[in-house]
Amino acid sequence: MPVAIDGRRRLQPEERQRLLLKDAVEVFARRGIGRGGHTEIAELGGVSVATVFNYFKTREALVEAVLGEVERSLLDMAETIYGETDNPLQAIRAHIGAFLDACEENPSYIKVWLEWSSSVRDETWPHYLRYQSRMLDIISEQIDKGIRMGILEPGLAPRERARWVMGNAQMLVSMVFDPAGKPEGMRDMVERGLDHMLGVKSGESIPA
Repeated sequence: MPVAIDGRRRLQPEERQRLLLKDAVEVFARRGIGRGGHTEIAELGGVSVATVFNYFKTREALVEAVLGEVERSLLDMAETIYGETDNPLQAIRAHIGAFLDACEENPSYIKVWLEWSSSVRDETWPHYLRYQSRMLDIISEQIDKGIRMGILEPGLAPRERARWVMGNAQMLVSMVFDPAGKPEGMRDMVERGLDHMLGVKSGESIPA
């Protein structure tokens, strides 16, 4: 049982690291991947800088941990959604909807992802390409399933369609975070565009 100090519960190392990692994601979202550091995380978490260094020994380790946390969150979201329905069109729509919801419910994670996905830096880009490849595998599998089920038209290869879906995700996030506000009817626009990219057969458009 953790010992209480000054009325506060002493956290176990695993819990402290988890909380600091969430603080780190928030700091990176505000300051940027290249600028967020141990000092800002310590201030946000209410701990000493030495404590943050105890969990993330170097800046490189900190960056890798933050990007790994964002990757885990997004892959978990996808795998959960695709495990909940056998209809690939419903699943892909639900995935895009959940991603857009995360822009408002968990914006720090999405802001870090947005910078990560568009910054071709030697220290972060290979990790992003590995994440992207995994996500493309997940989405491509659903598109291939939709083609085999007769929901989606044959033609453009599943992985190429998946690339279009992922590429448009960056534009959609930019629209959500627009200071002027996201466009009216954005969800309907996204659904129509997604149907076009996926090659949904006439008469197969179904509510997500």
